Amino acid sequence: MDGVAVSLLYRDGKLIYAATRGDGQTGDDVTHNVRTIRSIPLEFIHKGNVPALFEIRGEIFMPNAAFAALNAERDEAGLPTFANPRNSAAGTLKQLDPRIVAKRPLAFMAHGLGAYDGFLLETEHDFHELLDAFNIPRNQPVFIANNLEEMLAAVARINHDRHSFDYGTDGVVIKVLDRAEREILGFTSRAPRWAAAYKFLPEQKETTLENIIIQVGRTGVLTPVAELAPVLISGSTVSRATLHNQDEITKKDIRLGATVLIEKREKSFPPSSK
Repeated sequence: MDGVAVSLLYRDGKLIYAATRGDGQTGDDVTHNVRTIRSIPLEFIHKGNVPALFEIRGEIFMPNAAFAALNAERDEAGLPTFANPRNSAAGTLKQLDPRIVAKRPLAFMAHGLGAYDGFLLETEHDFHELLDAFNIPRNQPVFIANNLEEMLAAVARINHDRHSFDYGTDGVVIKVLDRAEREILGFTSRAPRWAAAYKFLPEQKETTLENIIIQVGRTGVLTPVAELAPVLISGSTVSRATLHNQDEITKKDIRLGATVLIEKREKSFPPSSK
């Protein structure tokens, strides 16, 4: 899911803290803003026991339909519109006034478990049942695969269906179901050995190269930049793309007026001439 990674900490069933992932080591305290998001319960309403400690990891995002409606409202009011749903969600979470956040259509979906105490969770399915019991939205669809063939079929299914989701996604996460087996597999210095991310091929769009300008960096480095006929790709309207250097221009035979194919790679849109 293309949103902002956050961690929600509940103690005795009450939300006490929320933070963004930040740089992986240090994030931002966004508790006051998160409390305004309707899909995040402030307290668990459950007839049974609640965990003494329950850390939920997930993504805060702005659904595509809600993003379009928000931009239409801002445009009508003469306010600047947001570039894409992810930027709007990230910018909203950084607001100092929770009242502004409350007016924005943010949502949350859980995808992982952090620290917890007070419950025995043997499988990922147990975790999902707990989320459902506490009325916490979770990332879906979820498929259980018993072999490689079933796993590949599930990945293909999600790749086919993802364009109908009301949020952006660029891949799937494949996890070992049993938590005891996860303990055996352990972690590397950077990631768990019991999970793997599979990225889909990036979305591609054709457009026209209208001009090439030279951009001067802070250190004096010259970088050619393509000016393109605006095109919507991966939730962003793109009108520029880096050409890296003259060697790349020559290699790809990029010329003014050419039809180019662009794709989103992280934060850049490299074009190739057709």
